[in-house]
Amino acid sequence: MGSVLDYIECPNCKHEASDDFYYKTGEEYVNCGNCGYHRSATIVNRDKKLSELTDDDWKVEELKNPYGAYRLKVYHSIATQCGSLENEEQYNNFKTANEVDVEIEFCSVSRLIDGEIVTEVIIDNGPEVDSAGYTAEDNKE
Repeated sequence: MGSVLDYIECPNCKHEASDDFYYKTGEEYVNCGNCGYHRSATIVNRDKKLSELTDDDWKVEELKNPYGAYRLKVYHSIATQCGSLENEEQYNNFKTANEVDVEIEFCSVSRLIDGEIVTEVIIDNGPEVDSAGYTAEDNKE
């Protein structure tokens, strides 16, 4: 399935958000790694042709006022997990679960507070040489 990835202004925090549009189906996913805003439009009834889809065949979800966005990097992986936190309870559960995990290299939560993005670093156990083989000095350039 083909898609076009674009960067747009987040409707919540006005910072950069990603917009992943699947042009063959019309499905779309908007995610903001700064504040946690999320909107998705997906087809729930895949038994029909695209031309036969009605509003009932689509699922549209939007997290307009998220609690925040998280980033989580574990050792032995080049990927960073990113996602949204809907409310303070989810944030507290996320923080409690991850504070004791010894496999976590880095974990942070960013939130929109009074119009500004505020980032809280929960864990920073980053090695002098990261998982991609770069040192802190390499990353300064």
